[in-house]
Amino acid sequence: MEKEITNLRKKLDKITGDLIDLFSKRKELVLKMAELKRKNKLPILDRKREKEALEMTKRMAKEKGLNPLLIEKIIKLLIEDAKKIQKENSPC
Repeated sequence: MEKEITNLRKKLDKITGDLIDLFSKRKELVLKMAELKRKNKLPILDRKREKEALEMTKRMAKEKGLNPLLIEKIIKLLIEDAKKIQKENSPC
């Protein structure tokens, strides 16, 4: 049993590492988005897009049998972080 628990923990750690890699890639895209918005004088805030993203991820969570409220909270944190990153990389 102990070996099985250890193996499961290793798999969980691998997935956590994969998530960190994905968060890093997401940040790279956010920085590119910030640059495009800056060049085109577009606002950082896009409430319509935020709403669409939240609806999409909640729907996807339900399809996968995940808690949509938990996923919504995670996505909201990522959106807030993206806005913060964009503001920090904006000349305004």
